[in-house]
Amino acid sequence: MVNKKKLMFYEELKQIGLQEVEENMSRALELATMVAYPDGRPLTGPFNLCSFCSLLDGNPEARTRCVASRTASARAAATAGKEILHTCHAGLAYLAVPLRVAGEIVAVVLGGNVALRPLAEEAVVRLARETGLDLEKLQAASGAIPIWPEERLRAAMELVRVVTDTVARLLYARQDLQRKVDELTALFEFTRTISGSLQVTEVAQQALKAVLGLTEATSGSVLMLSEAMPGVTESEMAATLESDEEFRVVPTGEIVAAVEREACAAHFDSRPEGNTPEERRPAVAIPLTVGGKVTGVLTIAGRPKGARFTKDDTVFLTTLGTSLGLALENARLFRQLQARATMLERLIKVGRVISSNLDVDLVLESALENVRDMLSTQWCALRLLDEETGELVLKASLGMSAELQAKAGRVRPDGTLLNKVLQTGKPIVVEDLTASGSRLRLPYYAVEMRAVAVVPVEACGKILGTLKVYSPEPRRWSEEEIGYLATIASQTGLALENARLYSSLREYYLSAVQALAAALEAKDVYTRGHSVRVAKWARACARVLGLGVEEQEQVYVAGLLHDLGKIGVREDILLKPGLLTAEERKEMQSHPEVGVRILEPARFPAAVIEAVRYHHEDYGGGGYPAGLVGEEIPLLARIIRVADAYDAMTSARPYREAFTVRRAQEELGRCAGQQFDPRVVDAFLRIPQDEMEDIGGGGGYSDSSLGGNTFLAKAAALSGEGNPKRRGVEDGKLRRVW
Repeated sequence: MVNKKKLMFYEELKQIGLQEVEENMSRALELATMVAYPDGRPLTGPFNLCSFCSLLDGNPEARTRCVASRTASARAAATAGKEILHTCHAGLAYLAVPLRVAGEIVAVVLGGNVALRPLAEEAVVRLARETGLDLEKLQAASGAIPIWPEERLRAAMELVRVVTDTVARLLYARQDLQRKVDELTALFEFTRTISGSLQVTEVAQQALKAVLGLTEATSGSVLMLSEAMPGVTESEMAATLESDEEFRVVPTGEIVAAVEREACAAHFDSRPEGNTPEERRPAVAIPLTVGGKVTGVLTIAGRPKGARFTKDDTVFLTTLGTSLGLALENARLFRQLQARATMLERLIKVGRVISSNLDVDLVLESALENVRDMLSTQWCALRLLDEETGELVLKASLGMSAELQAKAGRVRPDGTLLNKVLQTGKPIVVEDLTASGSRLRLPYYAVEMRAVAVVPVEACGKILGTLKVYSPEPRRWSEEEIGYLATIASQTGLALENARLYSSLREYYLSAVQALAAALEAKDVYTRGHSVRVAKWARACARVLGLGVEEQEQVYVAGLLHDLGKIGVREDILLKPGLLTAEERKEMQSHPEVGVRILEPARFPAAVIEAVRYHHEDYGGGGYPAGLVGEEIPLLARIIRVADAYDAMTSARPYREAFTVRRAQEELGRCAGQQFDPRVVDAFLRIPQDEMEDIGGGGGYSDSSLGGNTFLAKAAALSGEGNPKRRGVEDGKLRRVW
């Protein structure tokens, strides 16, 4: 029992009437008795003193000698652990009998006030002289001293001891039972407290707070231990609590290692340089175990008056430690589960980005950033295999210096980790490159590379390259981490293969489109190159408008195919130099729908088909084939409308010369809001001049082409009124001049 429990034990001995029991037994046995602490201080009595002892007790000098004699007897019996027969300074016999409870001497019972033989006359005279007592009174009292044989004294004291021992044991048993009830209650409350959360830090903080409250300690800490790699233990500070910053207590590495190795508590001074126990602050480190394995260390220190932690304290704290170890293990497993869920969520998001994007640079950037963030690595590198040279080419990296990138831009994998991954198609991990030996080397080395993980990048059963991550410290790569890395590599491989296939398909696709456009323009030498120029100008305009890459490509394809339907128009109408009849005009105006009927079976994108169908609609209404107005007309069709008109105006025809760039631009501006979308016209006019010239090169236009004649003036001259080659100008609107 700790000192506090002893005090409670002695206090309860008094409360249950030990003193009355001793007094009654003293009277019944005609024996003076008392119970003393092991250090000799009186716990009860003394009772039933004879007249001789009472006379001495009334004298200060004699009483001092009696107290010293009883104290010496009690201490001697407690120290020897056995009963001791002692004769006091007055010549009376006392028997000191130690009282044990739970194997510990908790008190000493003293019985005496008897003489084994009558006191000698000279002894009484000497005692009177030393104490100053009246000799006659002292001699008279000495005659009343009981004379007992030693056997009777021992027998009487055995009876006293048995009764006192029984009372003490019953009391201790009651206290011990109450202590166990209190400990079980504390354990229940402690378990309930730490079971209320699955967050590691919260569990540890709550547990530590509860332990400090139960032990009256002032500070403590909870360390979690895990095996980072074989033979290497990593610690994680889960919680610390202290009453003052200077009392902070965290066990040293040696103490933690000892607790982990021995799986038992370690006692130490958290401030060994202190002069007093309170300054040294005794501490105890308790193992937290799960399944017989130490998974953490609970440490507490700073008890009142520098009290040390006893064996009972250690047993109780170890029991609490078992509950805390299980709670922390559950919280750690929950944290791992959350990490895995986060990995899965991130994989889904990354997979969406990678699988929905054909931009190789964006795919690689997204893949490496996610690997770095999820695995907490500083360096990542993705390499693709050059099948012609057999080299691995660095395509993307994070964290690598420019010098290292240049050095490792192209490497031969032969005889390295990378080659083994390429050959086996399986991941390879190295926990410490410096300790692995030459068999696990890289084609290049940097001092920051201590641990490495490499996985293959593959698609459709073919290995395309490697994805590699580094750590500057030795590291044990978990299965979850390698699985995440391999999944990212697999998704990246599929995305790269999709991008390659898309690029090939796009080349075939554009080749087919260009062939269709070339077949159309082969009918009319004057419109040769028209579709390509319209497509390029339309794409440039879409870029200026801020449209995405996909829409820019769609408007480009639509520009190439916008007049595809003219294949279905008779050549005599298509190439007719004079006015078209109403029937001929109707057939000419059918070419957008004819083009759509050609494209639809080939599964061209809907946006491309709509742009081809409506590229002759006027923004202000009156166009064909549907007579749409304003925003009803698809944006790509409105873009092609402007590019188509511009190319027609700046191209020479059999019935007119090409317009100057300036005049053509003026016409676009004048007809904005009528035939053309003003926003599209504005964007078209903001295409850089050098780009306009590059696209229009060979288109047959220049600033001097018409010597200053305006487009409308020329159109009027070519109208049905004055020139049979004019195909129609109505109410000042541009009509079929191109």
